[in-house]
Amino acid sequence: MFRLVFRALILSFFLYACNPSGSQSGESDFIADSEYPSSFFQGGEIVYALKIPTDIVNFFEETGTGFDPDISCPLEKIPLYENPEHIALLLGVLGVDLSYCALFGRISESAEYYSHIEILADKLDLPREIFEDSPGEQRSNLENPDSLKKQIYEIYMEMDNHFQESEQLSLASLSLLGGWLETMYIGVIIYKEKTVQEMGDRILQQKFSLNSLSGILANQQESLMVRRYMHTVNKLKQVYDRVDIRYESEGFEMDDNAQVFHANVAEISYKPEDLDEICRIIMQLRADMLPMINR
Repeated sequence: MFRLVFRALILSFFLYACNPSGSQSGESDFIADSEYPSSFFQGGEIVYALKIPTDIVNFFEETGTGFDPDISCPLEKIPLYENPEHIALLLGVLGVDLSYCALFGRISESAEYYSHIEILADKLDLPREIFEDSPGEQRSNLENPDSLKKQIYEIYMEMDNHFQESEQLSLASLSLLGGWLETMYIGVIIYKEKTVQEMGDRILQQKFSLNSLSGILANQQESLMVRRYMHTVNKLKQVYDRVDIRYESEGFEMDDNAQVFHANVAEISYKPEDLDEICRIIMQLRADMLPMINR
């Protein structure tokens, strides 16, 4: 139900923000504040309603940077986690890290992350059928990034189905949080340390996926861990609310099945200090979420 309501809000936003039909391509009725930077770029696929932890992993594709083994979550202390809610967070985190390794065709690293996802899944008594490939098929998937990407999607859809059917909705929401945050963490590292300026625009455009995540978490506040992180998520959302994003009507398409929209041109108006604050909160939240790993 929340996703349907959120879709309606997105549509109403676009009815307000897009150019009228008589506008020329590339023009916009929105006038940015000249005191602050405004970005214009060809948009892509924007997720407006999260379903699984790896929904926004295309966020760090095509950045022009190579694989960095220090970006993804270290695995040495993963087996030390026993709390189911921490494990759910980590399942989201490792799914994104596996996707990051797959993007660069890193077979050995992909195998390690896949193995640790299985370890965590066993701790939550998730059905073994989720990981149903034979060893030969799994090896083949690890060697083919496209096949592995498809398998990751299927695994996390099955996990989400299990959480929903077993009424473990807080675990589903925490897994989403872990995946969203790890994706953003990788994006911030690429933006800050690799000096990929376009990543700043991508970070700002995750305003929509954060709205979805915030709504999902808000419905699971019987969980102490969800309540703990909701405070910081709300602070992050308050900063994002100061970012103004407008899309042209030409080329705009809404995909209800995939819960995404496609926009050809976007204009983003923001204060540089707000982008800096978004990055800072993401880095701090990731450090708070994985305390043993960051020691």
